[in-house]
Amino acid sequence: MLIDRDYMLEKPPGPSASKLFLDQTVVPALANAAGAVEAGIERVVVVSRRNPLLAFGIVAGIGLALTMTRPRRAF
Repeated sequence: MLIDRDYMLEKPPGPSASKLFLDQTVVPALANAAGAVEAGIERVVVVSRRNPLLAFGIVAGIGLALTMTRPRRAF
C-alpha cells in the first residue's frame, strides 16, 4: 500500500444502514423494555413488603415463559 499525502484526510466508510438501525432503534427499545420490566418487578416487591421470594418467583416465571416460547432447533 502506498501512503500518499492525503492518507490521513480520507474518511473510512461509515457503518451500514442495517447496523445503524439496529444500534439506534432496536437496542435502545430492548433496553427500555428491560428497564420497564425491572421497574415493574421492583414495584411489586415494594408493595408486597419486600418479600425477596416473590421477586425470585416473578423472575423465574418470566424466564420459564421465555424458555417455553422459544422455538426448538433440530440438530
